[in-house]
Amino acid sequence: MQQYRVKILIAMQRDGAFVHRNEFLHPEAFNLLDDALKFCADDIEVKIANGNYFRSQIYGFDLVCYRNLCSQNQYIAYRVAIHTVNRSLIDKDFEALTYI
Repeated sequence: MQQYRVKILIAMQRDGAFVHRNEFLHPEAFNLLDDALKFCADDIEVKIANGNYFRSQIYGFDLVCYRNLCSQNQYIAYRVAIHTVNRSLIDKDFEALTYI
């Protein structure tokens, strides 16, 4: 069974150089690719409407938040990854899996 997960990459840029990078995996899995892409688009629109985020001009990033006169910027990128679920492991008893 194939599902889709959304990875959110947050990168910090200080004085023109990327100094920190962190990836988060959204806890919800999506059965359809369109649902995962819609989640990304909706989250981007919410951040633009309610936060200090703008569309990023740097390739590979979707949003940017400028801070401290643009010397410390926060960039966000959304990626959709394929998450394969092994159905046979889900159907087995969890207690049996812990003692392998």
